[in-house]
Amino acid sequence: MSTTATANSLPSASFPVRRMDFSFAETKKYWWSDEPFMTQFMNNLSSLFPHGEMFFVNSVRAVRDRITDPQLKKDISAFIGQEAMHSKEHATYNEYAAAHGIDLEKLDLRIKVLLEWVTKVTTKKQRLAATCALEHFTATMAEQLLKREDLTTQIDDPKMYQLWMWHAIEENEHKAVCYDAYQAIGGGYFTRTISMMITTVIFLSVLGWFQLHLLRKDGQLFNGRAWKRGLTTLFSPRNGFFTKLIGPYLDYYRPGFHPFDHETKALEQTWRQRLGFSN
Repeated sequence: MSTTATANSLPSASFPVRRMDFSFAETKKYWWSDEPFMTQFMNNLSSLFPHGEMFFVNSVRAVRDRITDPQLKKDISAFIGQEAMHSKEHATYNEYAAAHGIDLEKLDLRIKVLLEWVTKVTTKKQRLAATCALEHFTATMAEQLLKREDLTTQIDDPKMYQLWMWHAIEENEHKAVCYDAYQAIGGGYFTRTISMMITTVIFLSVLGWFQLHLLRKDGQLFNGRAWKRGLTTLFSPRNGFFTKLIGPYLDYYRPGFHPFDHETKALEQTWRQRLGFSN
């Protein structure tokens, strides 16, 4: 068989790596409907990504040599490419923050220290299980953004809008890669669910700590109106952002769970078209 024929028979990745190059030079300080709480909440999330995404990459890369399925190997390479681009663009996001006196780089470094400690005290399989847990968080939060125009229409800045929706699409495109890699190396139910429990406590604690820090530094810690609107957006019993995540979160503990049980293919395609992506 010729080399060309062999190359053509190899599978391609299930999703592309899109090269983005954002600039936030024109972005105003409070770009979420002029609201300090929700703007700082999204800034809070962004601060987790530059080192968080690289932790994901390193966790998958550490077991890649044990993967034999050709399709999964291709998808792991594309996953690494997408996550590296997310890390890069959220590092650029820090330039917007710095221009408005918001020190996300300090929070970014705290995440770096935390993840370095996690890497020291865990095994490769445990780190991959933690990555599966965090990928479930990011995919389900991203799905909410893709579904909820009552939320996304509050993003006033076009560059921020494109950044978050691009990121949301890709989190759903690659949401099964880490999980499939974890299963491929023999990862089981117990480690997966215990890792989710531990990861949940750490993740929510960090979010709460960083949110208070950002609001305090911004002089908004005692802005009652901002707190009321922000907490309603996040925790309203009927339609809160986090409230809507409870069901998908609990589903992760179900034996036999798989990320693709939460179907988002049509949603991804709709948003690829809206953002003008060719693939």
